[in-house]
Amino acid sequence: MKTAAVILAGGKSSRMGRDKAMLPFGEETMLSHLVGLYRPWFDLTAVSLNTPGRFQTYGALEVVDRHPGDGPLAGLEAAFLDTGADVIFLTATDLPFGDPALARLLLERLGEHDACLIRHNGRAETLFAVYSCACLPTVRRALERGRRSMFHVLEQVDALELSPQELPGFDLDHILRNVNDPEEYRRAVALLGGGR
Repeated sequence: MKTAAVILAGGKSSRMGRDKAMLPFGEETMLSHLVGLYRPWFDLTAVSLNTPGRFQTYGALEVVDRHPGDGPLAGLEAAFLDTGADVIFLTATDLPFGDPALARLLLERLGEHDACLIRHNGRAETLFAVYSCACLPTVRRALERGRRSMFHVLEQVDALELSPQELPGFDLDHILRNVNDPEEYRRAVALLGGGR
């Protein structure tokens, strides 16, 4: 089974006001940090972009949306088509505290399901989740019909949702901390430096 970690970096970063992928994060950028974080844990690491060459991918494979502007679903489609992976761990640039051990646990729990994700704070976390290639036909149909919602796809496939109680030892509030705007970014940098 071929696995790939795919980091979504094709968004507009409108709330941040500048590209999140290139924000400094310690001695790296947020994107280079994530590429280095996941590379040892998967057969392949890729960066999903909406336009070719938008960012340096730090040695990761560049995958480019066939449906630019259609969000993470377009990134997932391109990831399957360009990596040839059987299973994809999908995450986003704005989740810089992601834990590769948790990503691998989701991969192990996938089993015969089509997708495996976490239900946290009352919602399914679609951008820290694993998807099998069995999802691809449903993803493509959704995009062809103008349906951009990840949740629309998940309603049509066999998705396993894990509760926090099923994931003891993982600080989900930290791991799934989004960095979408300047204030969240300032807090994330403080956390990286050991602050709270």
